[in-house]
Order: sequence, then structure tokens, then C-alpha cells
Amino acid sequence: MSRKTPDQLRDVLRDFRRDQVVDVARRLFGERGSTDVSMEEIATEAGVARSTVYVYFANRDELLRACLERMHTQLLDGLAAAWEEGAEPEDRLRTLFEGVFELIDDSPAFFRLAVTTEDAVAVTADAVQRGASPSTPGLAMIGLNIARLIQDLYEEGVAAGRFRPLDPTVATALIGQMLFGAMSIRAGDPAPGPRDEAAAVVCDFVLHGLAGEGVRG
Repeated sequence: MSRKTPDQLRDVLRDFRRDQVVDVARRLFGERGSTDVSMEEIATEAGVARSTVYVYFANRDELLRACLERMHTQLLDGLAAAWEEGAEPEDRLRTLFEGVFELIDDSPAFFRLAVTTEDAVAVTADAVQRGASPSTPGLAMIGLNIARLIQDLYEEGVAAGRFRPLDPTVATALIGQMLFGAMSIRAGDPAPGPRDEAAAVVCDFVLHGLAGEGVRG
């Protein structure tokens, strides 16, 4: 194993400190239910100098954006690790729900704050078809990525005869709205149940709705 050069070690340390500041800020924002937390307090909690925080972030708006971007990265990393390309569409849909719930469980208070501080793009196929600007931040970008995954899964399921054909725009919007509602409920639950069970319940409802066992086709 090759040793890291001094410059590489400095980069690792810089990234670690930046991540440490972001993690502390996300926790404090969530605990307060507000972004009204001073940069000095964030620095103290993170164990760094206030000037160090300003090396990475010019102001709290930039720091909040970094917290939202961290949520986005965690979601994509989690899904990439759990995604099975050969799995049935239903199983992949459940994996998507479970990955989103894991994101919520990591910091439910911050998710609640993020919903109130940012106008998230609706999780619809329309948003996917319009395309997202690379600069689209936070929950908006998360919503657009989830919408793309939902639309792809839905179209694969229709092609395989697993899902009934609908307008993809409508199907993606309905599934996305149900998922966002489930995310909001979980974020507000002080004692949420196991993620896999919650994901299975939501996925089953998406696939079968209110129909009883004797009514399902």
C-alpha cells in the first residue's frame, strides 16, 4: 500500500474537518428547528476555530446548502450499495423506499427543518422531463433523482408485465407523492418501526392500494 503524500494527507484532513462541521451544523439546525445557530457555536461544537468554518463556508446559507447536499450524497451512496440490477421491479421499489427511510432516520429533525426552509421540487415525472439544472440544490435535487428512479422502475415494470400501464407522468407523481407523505410521517414519528417493515408496507400499498386479498388481480 502506497503512503499518502503530505499534500494528500492535508486534503484528507481538510475534507474530514469540513464534513465534521457539516455534521455538527446539521445536528444543531435540527435540534433547534431553525437555522438560527451562530457560526461560532457551530465551530465550538465541531472543535475547530471559527475562522476554520469560514474557510469552508462564507455564511450559514452556504452551510445549510452543504447539509442538504450531504443528504443527497448519502441517499445516492446508500442506494448504490443496495441496488440490485437483476431484482424484480417490486423489490427494487422496496429498496428505494427503504433507502429513503434510512436517510430520514439519520436526521429526522433536520429533514423536518429542510422541508420548511426549502421549496422542494414535486416528485413528478414532469420535473424529470423538464430536466434539472446541475445547480438545483438540496431537497429539490433529491426529489428529482427519486423521480427518475421511480419513473425508470415503473416503465421497467410495465414492460415486464408487472405493473399496469398508466401515463408515466401520472404514475410517477402518485408514487412520489405517497413516498413523500410516508417520509414526512416517519420524520415526525418519535419511535418509528424497522425500516424494512415500513418500506414493505408502503410498497405493498403502492402496488395494491386498498384492495383486499380477494380483490387483487
